[in-house]
Amino acid sequence: MPEDSGSWALPLRHERITSYENPIDKATWQLKQVCKNLAVRPISVWDSEYGCAPFILKTTDIPADILVRLRSNLSLWTAPPEYSGKGRLS
Repeated sequence: MPEDSGSWALPLRHERITSYENPIDKATWQLKQVCKNLAVRPISVWDSEYGCAPFILKTTDIPADILVRLRSNLSLWTAPPEYSGKGRLS
């Protein structure tokens, strides 16, 4: 386990994806497993491959904050909905 203070962050789980598995399903399963063993709500950081609706929808019930990098060529076509009172306010 990492130290309580400092700037280091260590991966908590790393597993190979088999030919029969989907990366999004595997990542969701791993995040669920990690969250079971943590006393505090974690912040999980994901690459742009996971910045898609299927991943976001599958992780909504997992008690973790998710930070996802968006692709540089991603276009957001509509204005965001009205602020719901949760999350960051721009």
